Amino acid sequence: MNRNRHLVALGAASIALAAACQFEPTIVELHYSLNEEAIQSNNLLADDKNAQEHLSGALEFLFGTATNPSYVVLPDWRDEEFDPNNWGYYLLSDEEFDALKESNAWTYRVQIAAIEAGDLDAVEEPRYAGDLWARFQSLVADAPDDLDEPFDEDDPEWSYRDELIAVFESYYPNQRTTADLYRQQCFHCHGAEGGGNGSTADFLNPRPRDYRPGTFKFTALKDKAKPRHADLVRILKEGIYTTAMPSFRRFSDAQLNALADYVRLLAIRGETEILMIADFDPDEGMVPELLQENYELVVDRWRAASDSMIEYDGDVPRYDDHDAAERITRGEELYLSEKAANCVKCHGLEGRGDGESVKNNPDDATDDWGDPIKPRDLTRGVFRFGRRPIDIYRRIYAGINGTPMPEHFGMQIIDPETAETRNMTEDDIWDLVFFVRSLSDEKPVVHTETEEHGEASH
Repeated sequence: MNRNRHLVALGAASIALAAACQFEPTIVELHYSLNEEAIQSNNLLADDKNAQEHLSGALEFLFGTATNPSYVVLPDWRDEEFDPNNWGYYLLSDEEFDALKESNAWTYRVQIAAIEAGDLDAVEEPRYAGDLWARFQSLVADAPDDLDEPFDEDDPEWSYRDELIAVFESYYPNQRTTADLYRQQCFHCHGAEGGGNGSTADFLNPRPRDYRPGTFKFTALKDKAKPRHADLVRILKEGIYTTAMPSFRRFSDAQLNALADYVRLLAIRGETEILMIADFDPDEGMVPELLQENYELVVDRWRAASDSMIEYDGDVPRYDDHDAAERITRGEELYLSEKAANCVKCHGLEGRGDGESVKNNPDDATDDWGDPIKPRDLTRGVFRFGRRPIDIYRRIYAGINGTPMPEHFGMQIIDPETAETRNMTEDDIWDLVFFVRSLSDEKPVVHTETEEHGEASH
């Protein structure tokens, strides 16, 4: 048995509203419903209730229910030793797993202290961790009076006390437990299926994210890739400034990782459903082979997320570098030129989000979810996925999924200085980063930070 990793169970869930999240309302049992808007886009399916029932059954077969979610594991995945039900847990690096154990040790410090003292009757049942409590109780039922006796005859150094403590320290919620946490914390904004249509959604601006199309604005990726597990966890930890999406740091790292797992499940379920709706032919019905093909396609896209990571191999330029003023000047030229980055068209001459595209069509701009959208006011220094140089670099490099903000890296421009036609480079993007940050009143932080997975320092 691996004493460093106790896979007590597997995980799931998502995101929610700031003020309302401070309360614990009683919510009825949730059920997954079909995506009615997508169904109405296919008249043949919209008029066929029998086919809709078949679609609902197929989705339940693949993803389980809202109270007991679970992926079907395809034979090829078993051969590859890939089980999406274990997704987030096995993505954790050793360093991340050590951090998870440290977080659990703090979260369950009262329970661990009671175990260390040998007083199992004093161990309190933790909140939002029914699977953890069930595992602990099953071990207690078999525990000897002397907790220092070996738990496993083949490993005499590992005692019952060690095992009981490890249950808490190495805890990773299963999907059923996390679905219940989602029900309590996230459902009222994001809805049972992650459609951004919970009971409070109509009162929020911007609206909660609809996970079902599988499009997420804030990632560290290019090529419109699906978000990494780390991107989803970051949103849960940090929240999204100026929106109703709060930070969920009050929960343990294990719970946040499991919530990210559940967001992914809802998104994959929603994408698979949308593909099946688009492909529906009444003469063929719900074809099992097509269902599997679409399911595998969507999952594989998510598996490939990390392949599109935006990394910068060099030293990230600092705002206090000797050439910062030159970078700002070059960035301004790129920003203002209609034949270069042309940021002025949307963000305006002073970066206030009032460019000509906004003035000419003040009410027409929407994102991919149909919600009104306007360019960021860069003078405020508010950037929803972070204001570090590398964060802004990534927004300019790859654009923002689901919005008119385009990908800039590699776009064809006319150089403002030489008048030559060329492609936009990484250096150009850093020049734009310097200029964008210069527009806000608050001056950039110049200390060094290091991101996860060996990414560049900023």
